[in-house]
Amino acid sequence: MTPGLTPTSDLLVLSLPANSHFVRIHQAVHSAVWFGPAPGAGPAYRFDAPSGQYRTMYAAQQLEGAFAETILRRANRIIARPYVELRQWSVIETARELSLLKLFDEGLVWHGVTADICSGDDYRISQSFAAALYASHSGLDGIAYRARHNNGQICYALFDRIAETSLQVVEKRLFSNERSITDALLRKHNASWDPMIPLPPP
Repeated sequence: MTPGLTPTSDLLVLSLPANSHFVRIHQAVHSAVWFGPAPGAGPAYRFDAPSGQYRTMYAAQQLEGAFAETILRRANRIIARPYVELRQWSVIETARELSLLKLFDEGLVWHGVTADICSGDDYRISQSFAAALYASHSGLDGIAYRARHNNGQICYALFDRIAETSLQVVEKRLFSNERSITDALLRKHNASWDPMIPLPPP
């Protein structure tokens, strides 16, 4: 049995009311609402299903958290501008209330785990935890946890039991059109553009 989680355990749940917003960063040519991994691909990220039991969409409460986990996710502070400017951020609105396991602050000891489950390098532990959670709590829509690379930010791992029709994109912003915002996010995290890559024309 996964430590800290049994089929009868009481969960500490964070509820996102209907009409709540969250942020996802993704390649501009792809849809904002996407649950992975792709069919036939194995688990790649922290709370992915280890045996394909479900698919997961990763997002954050705020742009800063999404940026830290997607652009700076390998603690990389030298950033290639083309890598960023292929992407956009999308603001997604929920059409219904979402129930998320609170896996931060007091939610860690509540569920019998430590912050390693959200920041450790061994994804097998967090994937096993998420799979047990998914199997034993059919009313749970995902997990809320602190970003590994900026633990002041809250991220969401959302299970594909959330219908895509319950998620509406209400705003899209291309990084290539928002250089002042991108520059500010880099400065805040003491990151900078790779000087070896030529700047695109203004």
